[in-house]
Amino acid sequence: MPIAKVRSKTVLCLLALAMALPFHVANAKNFIGYTGKGWNNDFGVLRGQCDAKLVQNEALKGALTEQMAYVESTDAFKTIFTETELVDAFAVDSHCFGHTMELVPSGQAVRWLNPVNGVGVYLSPGAKSDTCRTYLGVTIVNGEKTKFRGEVCSPSKGTWQIQQ
Repeated sequence: MPIAKVRSKTVLCLLALAMALPFHVANAKNFIGYTGKGWNNDFGVLRGQCDAKLVQNEALKGALTEQMAYVESTDAFKTIFTETELVDAFAVDSHCFGHTMELVPSGQAVRWLNPVNGVGVYLSPGAKSDTCRTYLGVTIVNGEKTKFRGEVCSPSKGTWQIQQ
């Protein structure tokens, strides 16, 4: 069989296969987190910078929890992020923190500047176990740096809780 005929049959087979695939394949989850949940977007955390403005915009649309991991609001979370009285400020810090824990390898740092309250955050995930990870970080409020460290555990896929 001539090579041109083989190539044309190969191309036709590939086209038929592509047409047979369901359209949702285009929406495949590109990022698999530590909890096993798949995510379409890393929101910049794998490059070391959580895109806080995008996170804020998505939070205002009301669909952010399906798009990003997050840390639940607890007293332990509020002791780290003392400037998160505003719901929008909380959404940014909670989701940037959670997505960092979900996707970022140990020792790699992620930073963000909360556009709602101006708080800067530098966060580095540490060692992991089956459902928990350690972390080390710094918040910067009005030029004053405060260090924090601890452990965060995941009770369910995409959700994290700071341990006291």
